[in-house]
Amino acid sequence: MRQGDPGHCAFFIQSGRVLISLTRPDGSVLQMGNRGPGSLIGEMAIVDDGPRSASVQAIEDCRLLEISKHDFTRALRNSNPIVGLVTRLILLRYRDILQRSENIRDFDGLTSVLEQQEQVHAEESKVLELVRMANEFRIAVARQQLFLEYQPFVNLDTGEILGFEALMRWQHPVKGRMRPDLFIPMAEDTGLIIEATRWAFRESCATLKRLQLSSGNPDLFISVNFSAQDFDDPHFPDEMLRVTQAADINPTAIHIEITERLLLRQSEHVKVVLNRCRDFGMKIAIDDFGTGYSSLSYLHQYPVTTLKIDQSFVRNMITDSSSLSLVKTIISLSENMGFETIAEGVETLEQAQLLASLKCHVAQGYYYARPMSESALIDMLGTAGNA
Repeated sequence: MRQGDPGHCAFFIQSGRVLISLTRPDGSVLQMGNRGPGSLIGEMAIVDDGPRSASVQAIEDCRLLEISKHDFTRALRNSNPIVGLVTRLILLRYRDILQRSENIRDFDGLTSVLEQQEQVHAEESKVLELVRMANEFRIAVARQQLFLEYQPFVNLDTGEILGFEALMRWQHPVKGRMRPDLFIPMAEDTGLIIEATRWAFRESCATLKRLQLSSGNPDLFISVNFSAQDFDDPHFPDEMLRVTQAADINPTAIHIEITERLLLRQSEHVKVVLNRCRDFGMKIAIDDFGTGYSSLSYLHQYPVTTLKIDQSFVRNMITDSSSLSLVKTIISLSENMGFETIAEGVETLEQAQLLASLKCHVAQGYYYARPMSESALIDMLGTAGNA
């Protein structure tokens, strides 16, 4: 990598070391130091169209992880706008530091510049892990390392299994089971979530058909989580309809789970996409309702059909009066607006009985079943049918 060359990618150093140097206008070379495993090099050239601001030479055998300008730009575009802006500003200021350092000749001044660089490098190990996980997740999608588990929805009054939620899982060939609370946000930040959710939906519809046939219950439904990025595609509803038709299931058996954050975007485009899904008969459920936002105006603006009470309220409602009040309020709000209410995270009989007394009719949680494989769910449905 030479100073002045165009930059189309950056690299993470996985192993080995490199020497970083600057060439001054008079031809003299200023050595800026060396970098080793966990460091990022060449990142500034992918932020703007400027040339490489420094030269990099390997002083040991190196193993590098490439980050293309396309992937970086897409990640910034898909990130929170504030995060994207801050990232660009940090890297542009970093470029300015290096350019100004060309004129530094004294040791103290050079030390100051290097210290400023170290502030940026301090976060590189975290970013490296994110990039590694993103690359591994991309491979996981291609090599079918992802799989689904299913958690039932139960009628609180009768105990009947009404449907199930499909939950994405990742079995890493080396690291084992990966935590969804880590890889799902990463997939959303990098845009990889779109391909993953499309796969999950196809797989879920095929599973639903098999469960309906094996149980003899054509009214079973499936609930699938979608990312905000899925709704940026105007063809999303039609694609979903084609999948349901291919699986030979009724679109009314599809529950689309979204978060309040998507609706708070106040996007006319999102409204059009969701309305199109409702036109096909699909239902719209707001997951973790009641957390994070206080505005309820979107309930009038979007075709919502279901509110899912966040598990934190359900878990604490027995001992905490505020949580109980929130649960009552959500159930009342849902009833008044003609929505269905689902309680998440039910873990005890006492919680289930209290929810039923409050006229919440559907629940899911460990009290009924943990997320399970399709075969285990078939067995559970068979047992319930014979009870």
